[in-house]
Amino acid sequence: MNPENVAEVSSPAGATLKIAFGARTDVGRRRKLNEDAWAARFPAFFVADGMGGHRAGDVASQAVVTQMLSSLPDGAFATGQDLQSAISQVALELAALGSGQGAPGSTLTGLVFSEHRGLPCARVFNIGDSRTYLLSGGEFSQVTVDHSEVQELLDSGSVTDVEARALPRQNVITRALGAGSGPNVPADLFVVPASEGDRWVMCSDGLSGEVTDALIETVTRALPTPQEVADELVSMALTAGGKDNVTVVVVDVLEASPRWSDQPVGDETAAADNDCVEDTIPTHREYDLTVDVARD
Repeated sequence: MNPENVAEVSSPAGATLKIAFGARTDVGRRRKLNEDAWAARFPAFFVADGMGGHRAGDVASQAVVTQMLSSLPDGAFATGQDLQSAISQVALELAALGSGQGAPGSTLTGLVFSEHRGLPCARVFNIGDSRTYLLSGGEFSQVTVDHSEVQELLDSGSVTDVEARALPRQNVITRALGAGSGPNVPADLFVVPASEGDRWVMCSDGLSGEVTDALIETVTRALPTPQEVADELVSMALTAGGKDNVTVVVVDVLEASPRWSDQPVGDETAAADNDCVEDTIPTHREYDLTVDVARD
């Protein structure tokens, strides 16, 4: 494995993580410009998808990456407050790019590695329809929930998963950074224990719109390294049609200590640390925690 794609970090509180990562992006088979952007620098791993059909989508997504990385620590665990401040700054920056119909905009999804009472965790975030998946303890799940018209129909029970894939307006989202949304954009936040063997997959809808969750899961389980997973998923999206830009970032947790499983019963449901009092740690990999981030 390329040592440049491995990071090992310890905190003063005693949390330690060793992770490996890989990423790939492609313009696709129909677009002339890649409006996706991504970042993979500990503690931050995320994907931003510039709004198709809007002016300067590539400028918007790159602005998300630049601002997020400048607002977060480099090579150290991030706090909940670090993350909330970074997202707030991104919302402000993209609002300044323009207003009204066709203003530049971007989705955002990914994670920052953090700690909770000395235990390693991932703070997952999402705005729009880019997705974050997790393979952990033998279970594969989509952690984030799309902010889209199609997702609203699914939530209401109006359509099934199979019917949803055939619906028009697949790319119409209900929440975004920029795109006329103003400087106050809520993000969904999820705090998840970090455990050895976890594999995270973050992607733009250029993947999820072309490749089913079942196939994404198959590849995520089958290939040995994060880079191989990223390469194969992008290749599958291109083979399926490649109608959109496609970007995939994959992160493996190679080591994580202390282990959550070694903690006394009840600790996983304890109130969150003081730096982010809204967050709690879900038990049994239940991702039902949604927090709207208040904006200054």
